[in-house]
Amino acid sequence: MSDGRGFSCGSLRSGISCLAGAVLVLLFYKMGWTESFDKAGLEWMAGLRSPGLTNRVMELSSLGSLPVLVLIGMATILYLSTRGEQKTTARVFFIMVSAEIVTYVAKHLVARTRPEEFFADGVKGSISSDLNVSFPSGHSMMSATMYLCIVFLLHNAAEKRHPRRALLGGAIALIFLIGLSRVYLGVHNPSDVLAGWLGGAGWTLAWFAFFDRRDQRAVPARTEAA
Repeated sequence: MSDGRGFSCGSLRSGISCLAGAVLVLLFYKMGWTESFDKAGLEWMAGLRSPGLTNRVMELSSLGSLPVLVLIGMATILYLSTRGEQKTTARVFFIMVSAEIVTYVAKHLVARTRPEEFFADGVKGSISSDLNVSFPSGHSMMSATMYLCIVFLLHNAAEKRHPRRALLGGAIALIFLIGLSRVYLGVHNPSDVLAGWLGGAGWTLAWFAFFDRRDQRAVPARTEAA
């Protein structure tokens, strides 16, 4: 079963650390410590804009949008189902849905408004009023969750170490660029994106580690029963 084994102990520690980091970013925001950092990041990104680049960045950003991630998630679940991996299918579904719920709840509890004065041209009309909350970045958190899930599922399928590193490196690069695209477009503060990265990575790592440990404990129990 492709549950991403080999990530167990280190992943649990890393997952908890990432989640703690996301909470720390929230506390820093609440104390006003991210204001200068956020403004500097938004101003720097705004200075890089051009019509052509903005179009490309909007296309890149769409790879972290909910419709695209839902399609990728459905394809992943369908693939796992055809291989008879019902348990893994249920776990991936749970991780993705729970991450989306956590993101939605966090956004509305924190209720941080988007930095509208930094919106790139053509962006404002694409954001509905009920989604005008920004912490954490949903694109950053959900892309981290989805693409890391895929990496962990493919981890055992790659027999050599180099393909595994390439998979992880490619996923991290994509997640990083999607997050940067949100700051470039002016729809998120850098701290929103940072919290999304940490939250998505932490959520995925922690749950994969939890499931892996539970499987490892179940093996001796079945052996003793036999």
